[in-house]
Amino acid sequence: MKKYLVLALFTFAANLAFTHSVYQDLVCLRNVSITGGIIEEQILNKSIKTESNCRNVFVHPMNEIEKLRKEPFKDKNGISMNSKVFESGYKGIVEMGFQYGVGAYRLNRLKVNIINAYQINPYFSLGLGTGVRYYFYEEAALIPIFADFRANFIDNKISPYLSLGLGYSFNAMNEFKGFGFLINPTLGVSYKVSDKAALNVGVGYDLQKLKFYEYDDNSLDALSIIIGISF
Repeated sequence: MKKYLVLALFTFAANLAFTHSVYQDLVCLRNVSITGGIIEEQILNKSIKTESNCRNVFVHPMNEIEKLRKEPFKDKNGISMNSKVFESGYKGIVEMGFQYGVGAYRLNRLKVNIINAYQINPYFSLGLGTGVRYYFYEEAALIPIFADFRANFIDNKISPYLSLGLGYSFNAMNEFKGFGFLINPTLGVSYKVSDKAALNVGVGYDLQKLKFYEYDDNSLDALSIIIGISF
């Protein structure tokens, strides 16, 4: 009786955990044979009915079942179909935030990033971005162009992420003349709101070099708090 209850609880929990994945149920019998498919019906303490991907139906009495487990469906070449669920391709990212100036100049600014990226796999993307850094008190604006690399630590609904922007900024108030190199690492959390979209919140650091200053401190550094969406 206890064993049957454990099997029933396992089935319920496994179905919840793998609802959105391409998995099949494996029924391991006492005679060492194994059948795979989707559990279609379970009569508590009596039997489990499964249907294979070939539409074959099997009914197994509970006293013949040794254990249940899950594994990904595999194609005829033995490749997991879960690897085919994710589709690489275009990824758009829009970010906005406030930057608190640090260092010698301490110039606060508004930050906007617009990034066109390619999602390589569930964890990594590589893109090209632009945007604006608007300095409130100086009424100045820089336009950066940068490469953006992003890594999600886990493929889950909520995941920590790390991004790194490397590029060059141009002065929009002075005929778009070159201003200096930009380095922007950010650490944050990504929350998936759907299969295609996510909300991102992060804390970063902008290192903006000034190419025309020869002083010891020739950078406009800032701490950033950003919020954005990816789609």
